[in-house]
Amino acid sequence: MAKEAEVGELWLTHFSPSITKPKMYLDAVREIFPNTVIGKDRISKEMKFEE
Repeated sequence: MAKEAEVGELWLTHFSPSITKPKMYLDAVREIFPNTVIGKDRISKEMKFEE
């Protein structure tokens, strides 16, 4: 969906409790969408929108 929407970054957050190590999946996800970030506590991003 992120690739089709041509977004700049994909942030993955709110993981299932069964996924104890989300970073294990990061390489596979980046094969589909290279600019993917795994969310973690206190990570933030300032978003700027064009008017």
